[in-house]
Amino acid sequence: MDETRSVRVTRADVREALMWALERDRAALLAHRAAVHSNKSDLTRRRADKALVEQWRAREPDAGQGSAPGE
Repeated sequence: MDETRSVRVTRADVREALMWALERDRAALLAHRAAVHSNKSDLTRRRADKALVEQWRAREPDAGQGSAPGE
């Protein structure tokens, strides 16, 4: 059975994905930064944000599930 997720990307999702990329995937972070800074349009930013969040969700099994990591 396929898991369905909302196609809407929230600011919180983007922030979490950016923090994940900063800690674990520098290439994803740099790709997002390059896309956002190379073109100032809102559409480009939304696409870059969505791509980064999708990468984060694919690599973190509990990403976006609302569970706080235990420390």
